[in-house]
Amino acid sequence: MRKVYAHRGASGYAFENTLSAFEKAVVIGAGIETDLQLTKDGVPVIIHDADLYRVTGLRKFVTELTFDEVRALKVGRNRWKRLFGQPVMTFGEFLQWARAAGCPPLNIEMKETFLDHPEAVEQTVMAAKGYPDLHFSSFHYPLLMRVKQTDPGMETALILTKKSRWDNLGVYGSSDGFHIHKRLWSGKYLGAIERESKFARVYGVDGTEPFIPKPEPLIRGWITDFPDTVKKAMQKGS
Repeated sequence: MRKVYAHRGASGYAFENTLSAFEKAVVIGAGIETDLQLTKDGVPVIIHDADLYRVTGLRKFVTELTFDEVRALKVGRNRWKRLFGQPVMTFGEFLQWARAAGCPPLNIEMKETFLDHPEAVEQTVMAAKGYPDLHFSSFHYPLLMRVKQTDPGMETALILTKKSRWDNLGVYGSSDGFHIHKRLWSGKYLGAIERESKFARVYGVDGTEPFIPKPEPLIRGWITDFPDTVKKAMQKGS
């Protein structure tokens, strides 16, 4: 059975990358995709944007603030976020929660703030070691190379774009598989992945896509804001 990952938690129903979104994903029975950024003092935190304005209302970058300063912020959807928002979690806190929640499959996306901090990549990988079903993904191939150097057995997935080396995906040897947006669902792109004998997961789906019930064999999973809808669509192909 292909796995469904709730994008930033079940972000179609609760604000992204918050405990509420993660808990909703577990209730639905989905895995979790989430994002890691680094604070000024090198603490990996669960947040998507390096620029904190969209989710906290503060016009600062996460790399400008220490963890204690980030912890004092609240994330949310509107101008009331500072009163009713939720605090940012550390990666360690997130893993502890995930284990207590029954170890849902995890897709951890490393973001751009890790690029100049290889030691933080290594520490993050070691912190995740032993989790029963976890892989790291990134748009930044050097980060996946560092993941593999730290733990060759850790699964990795490069997030591909139209600018990726589609003519020779073999250059991404440290990537076990690839993640693609549903806009890249075509014979050209799927064929390039298949020629490397690698798998793919598809993000940006919402359950209405005609290919979800009976996808190509190389598809290993779906990443979505609406995991319940995608799970229902998958059942149509069984």
